[in-house]
Amino acid sequence: MDEFSFIKWIRNNQKKDKNIIIGIGDDCSSIKINHNLLYLITTDMLVEGTHFELKKNTPRKIGRKSIACSISDIAAMGCPAKYAVVSICFPLKTKTRFAKELFLGMKEEADEYNIKIIGGDIVSGKKMLAINVTMFGKNDGLKPVTRSGAKVDDAIMVTGTLGGSILRKHISFKPRLKESLILNKKFSINSMIDVSDGLVADLNHLLEESGAGAILYEDKIPISADAKKLARKTGLSVLYHALHDGEDYELLFTLSNKESERLLASRSFSIRVSKIGHIKKPGGIFMQDSNRKLRKIKPLGYKHFK
Repeated sequence: MDEFSFIKWIRNNQKKDKNIIIGIGDDCSSIKINHNLLYLITTDMLVEGTHFELKKNTPRKIGRKSIACSISDIAAMGCPAKYAVVSICFPLKTKTRFAKELFLGMKEEADEYNIKIIGGDIVSGKKMLAINVTMFGKNDGLKPVTRSGAKVDDAIMVTGTLGGSILRKHISFKPRLKESLILNKKFSINSMIDVSDGLVADLNHLLEESGAGAILYEDKIPISADAKKLARKTGLSVLYHALHDGEDYELLFTLSNKESERLLASRSFSIRVSKIGHIKKPGGIFMQDSNRKLRKIKPLGYKHFK
């Protein structure tokens, strides 16, 4: 089974509803409550062995990650997160101490972003720990930023550095909620997504929704120290890791060149922000090297069921 083909099939089998402003195909869905108020809704499932390893991480770290992943989805829409509902499938022989530590990790992460955990469900299973978080956000007078608004000649920008997240960042990242709110309040952002599947894979998701293509600048990709460290172990290039590793949970967004220059000059963030390419007409994703030669690149990244 192909994950994204299945999602597309589900999307094509939905009936339209005038109160659904943003449906399947973005980081969150959006429902109109009244003419001023929108609720944003996202859900994330984390499964032992796929999204975390129990032997390598504490239950608090796993709990924090489960909440942080959903915060990152809300952040990708440029709106504040408000409430969460949590469901957990514990293995049969789980100790109460472990369960409490897991929840305390969730609560710590939620408290840091002023999010209230308002309910959920607990069940038992035979083997693996699984966590599902459904999170709600509100627009608070802001217009949600979608994946579908990228325009030809837009600058492509990304926060932070990329690659090598498996070494540590994937379990202890900071969702870019504060930065996303600054972007949506102070700048005219045309499209945005969080980098969870990998830079190229998530850029491709954004381009598919926007009906566009892109050119990335090889010498402008912000490569993390962990990508360099991992490359020494795998034998793959540092660029490969930065482009395809996934679980960076940075913000990838597009805006006009004029706005991108204003953003860079403003020094609005305490973290790195990089201009890494531009939007072009449909036709795929290309990498431009230092000699301005182009080569087409495929959206690899993480895929379930592969």
